[in-house]
Order: sequence, then C-alpha cells, then structure tokens
Amino acid sequence: MSQTAPPQPEGHDVESELLLEEMGYQPQLQRGLNILGNLALTLSDITPTASLLVVGTAVIATAGTGSIWAYLIGGFIAVNVALCMGELGSMFPVAGGLYSIVTRVLGRPIGFLALLDYIGQAIFLPASVAFGVGTYLNSLYPSLSTKWVAAAMMIVVALIACLDVRLNAWMIAFFLALEIGVVIMLALAGFLHTHQSLSTFTHPHMATGTKGIGPVGASAIIAALATALFSVNGYDSAINFSEETEGSASAVGKAVVLAASIGIVFEVIPFIGVSLGAADLPGFLHSSTPLTDVVRSSFGHTAVDIVTWGAILAIFNASLAITLQFARVTYASGRDKAWPMPISNALAYVHPRFRMPWVATMLVGVLGAILCAQSSLISVVTFTSVLIIILYALIAISSLVSRVRQRDLERPFRMPLWPLPPVIALVGVGLALSQQKGSDLIICAAIFVGGIVYYFVFLAPRSDRYWSHLTVPEHELSVAAETNR
Repeated sequence: MSQTAPPQPEGHDVESELLLEEMGYQPQLQRGLNILGNLALTLSDITPTASLLVVGTAVIATAGTGSIWAYLIGGFIAVNVALCMGELGSMFPVAGGLYSIVTRVLGRPIGFLALLDYIGQAIFLPASVAFGVGTYLNSLYPSLSTKWVAAAMMIVVALIACLDVRLNAWMIAFFLALEIGVVIMLALAGFLHTHQSLSTFTHPHMATGTKGIGPVGASAIIAALATALFSVNGYDSAINFSEETEGSASAVGKAVVLAASIGIVFEVIPFIGVSLGAADLPGFLHSSTPLTDVVRSSFGHTAVDIVTWGAILAIFNASLAITLQFARVTYASGRDKAWPMPISNALAYVHPRFRMPWVATMLVGVLGAILCAQSSLISVVTFTSVLIIILYALIAISSLVSRVRQRDLERPFRMPLWPLPPVIALVGVGLALSQQKGSDLIICAAIFVGGIVYYFVFLAPRSDRYWSHLTVPEHELSVAAETNR
C-alpha cells in the first residue's frame, strides 16, 4: 500500500517532526490541528454531558447521593494523574499515547500490557458512550432497541471519523458548544429549583430494593471512585492527537492538564446542582435517567425533550471524539508492529488523501458495534473503569521512575510539586481498585497473563522486527550523555 509524502512542516512543527523521526517514526498523519482544535477534541473526549448522563447514571447506581464524594475525590485524583500525563506526554508526544510512554519508561514487556489495556478501552469505551444514545432515544421512543440503536450509531460514527481530521475537529467544536449549553441547563435545573438540603451529601442515601432507599457506606463511595474516574477520563487524548497538532511539545502537556481541569469543573458543579434539585429522592435514585428527570420536574416536558436531544447530540459527539482517539492508538499499535505483520500493516495504513488511519478507525467502530449489540451499559462501564485505573497506576509509576532513571531528559512540560501528584494518584487508584468486582479483576488478570505469554513467545524472539520502535529519542539520549560527562 503506497503512502503519500506529507507537506514540509514549519516552525515548531519542524521540531515536532524531528522528534518523531528520532523516536523511529516517519511522519504520516496530517498536522491539521492547532492547540485549540486539540483541546476541543480532548474536551469532547471527556464529554461532560455524555459522562453525566451515561456514566453518571452508573455512579448514582453504585453510591447514590454519595456520588458527589466519589466525583470530588475522583476529580482530585484525576488532576494529579493529568499532571503525570502532561509531563510524560510532552516528553513522548506520539499517537500511541499512554502505552508508548509506559514502554519507554518501564520497558517493553510492561509497555505491551499497557497496550492491551488501551486496546481493551478502545473496544469498550466507545461502546459505553454509544449506549447513551440508545438509552435516551429509547426514553423518547420506547419501541426503539437501546442496543441496536447504539450499534448502528457506532458504525455511522466510524464512517464520519474516516474523514479529514480538521473537518472532524470543526464538527466536534460545534457540537461541543451545544454540549456545554446542555450542561449549563442541567446545572440551572437543579440550582434554581432545589428540593434537597446539603444533608443529601453529608448523610447520603442510595437505592435499595425496588423502590426504597438506604444509607451509603464508605465502601460504596470508594467502589464508585473507579466509575467517577471513568466519567472524567479522556484528557489523555491530547497526547494521542499530538502527531496531528501544530506547535511545541510543551503545549501538549498543558492541553492535558487544562482539559482535565475544565472537564472536571463542568461535571462536578452540574452534578451537585442536579442532586440538590431532585424533588423525589427515591424516584431519582431508582431512575434510569435521573438527571433529565430533574430537568422535567424543574422546567417541564418541553425542556426535557430539548435537553434529551441535546444529550443525544453530545453523546454522538463524544462517540466521534473517542473513536478518533482510539483509532490513533490502534494505528500506533500496528506501526509499532505489535501484531503479526499482515495485521500490523493493515492497522498502520494511512489514507493517502485524508491522511488518517481508516482501517484502524473502522475496526474500532465495528468492534464497538458488536459489543453494543451483545452487552449492557453497567457491565461495560464497570469493566472499562477497571482498565482505566490500571493504566492510571502505570502512568503514575512511570512518572516516578522517569524522574529517577531519565532525570537528564528534557521535559518540555514539568509537573509542579513532584513527587506528590504520582503518589496521590497511586493511593487513589489503589483505593478504587480495592473495591471493584472480583470478576472484572479476574478478567483483567487473565488478559495480562495471556499478554505476557504472547509477548515472550511471539514478540521477544522477533524484537528486530516487532515492537522495536519504542525507544527514547536519540537527541535526548545525546543531551543526557553530555550532561553526565
């Protein structure tokens, strides 16, 4: 399959292209995004509206009104994880994102496990968001199947994601503006019509039985941490789009932290408002659409129809941004030769006109569609949450190890207060993992055991051809060597 040579870059882009080449890659993707375009894609990946209306429902099901504590603690952990990602992402700004970072810091075997984790997210995460479209369309038209609507949407999203990345960024920015409007309306619905006191949070309750409510224990709040982290997840996509972003590597690190901070604010504040606005607390806690129920009680049926359609558009937008992100991860895995050569070559193929990885994009869409047709929202969300926090732990460890083993390497974006951010992140994800379902943990363990076997049986003996590009840039190694003389 022939590739079209990209146009020559300018300014900071020259430095970025040279850095990419020194890490062993030939630039192929189109640098069609400015930093605002990257930020729009990343915020759409975090997707406050879809996260609140889809993932937030799962958080409420786990911890009831104690979910606010899960969100506050989860947001604090997420900011610290984002600081770790920002520093490491500015050092290694490649489409493989987090798995590429882990490999270059902790070594190829652990890096391959990080890739498997990321690929698992590529399958499950777009589907978990797509379920939201099915859920909310079903609330308007009960005859529609939630699963099949979600599956069909995944295919449509994948086809759109195959277009020019600049066009996708403009489309996503437009929908993001609508999404922020929906989030603001959710917040107003609660804050302008409060029915609950602050004791809703200080003495939280959760759904019990068919219609009852009961107190929330600390273990339930800790268990909800993983899902709350999932809800604010997505800021890592600033790194995944770095090969298509103009400007310096430091801007990538700043985009990670800024996107995380904005996304958390736009989720936590509306969630507090909606929780205070619940007129019927038992009904709110047992509802499959608790947030839009508050809009209905505050503003009426017309308003909830507007919000529901806004939510559907926001969820569609999120699915598009997430599919774009994980298409880059899947593409990078092919470029790094993580799979047998025919598969790797297909995944690494870049469309000569749009300069985007269309095979990897369609694979993410098709796998997501199959999962939507065969699974349920809660099971997808809880398993994906475990994958996310395991990868967060690897990033936190990498940020500690990198400062020790790679202390002389250039860090275009440097996290403040090191080593506090990675230590806080590790404590947080450790707490969250301790309360997850045993079945999800066992499945993850089985995947990692299979991955280790595959690595040492297939990849390691062929290290001259497979999984061989993941190195520290040569110019950084030479700078470190000069520094140590």
